[in-house]
Amino acid sequence: MVDILGGAGQLEDAFELIRTMPMQLHAGVWGALILACRLHSNVELAEIAAQHCFELEPDTTGYCSLLANIYASVKRWDDAKRLRKVVGEKGFIKIPGCSWMDSI
Repeated sequence: MVDILGGAGQLEDAFELIRTMPMQLHAGVWGALILACRLHSNVELAEIAAQHCFELEPDTTGYCSLLANIYASVKRWDDAKRLRKVVGEKGFIKIPGCSWMDSI
């Protein structure tokens, strides 16, 4: 539901839904909000969601990279650089993606 609301640009509604959920949330819920924030360039809400992701999954670099990319998209270069530096200082490395194509 967060992904649907966020994709439709209803970021505040998605955030309110998360805030009122009665169960313990996992980082994936907050991650869906960050992705929607990237799509709609909402830095403030992305920062809130990312903070929750950092607390829930402190050893995951994806949320840092995503927030750094959001900063870069709105030309907040110093913030993007700072986050990327944090990832490097913690010794994290981003595992490169790959594709597999099978031909007949």
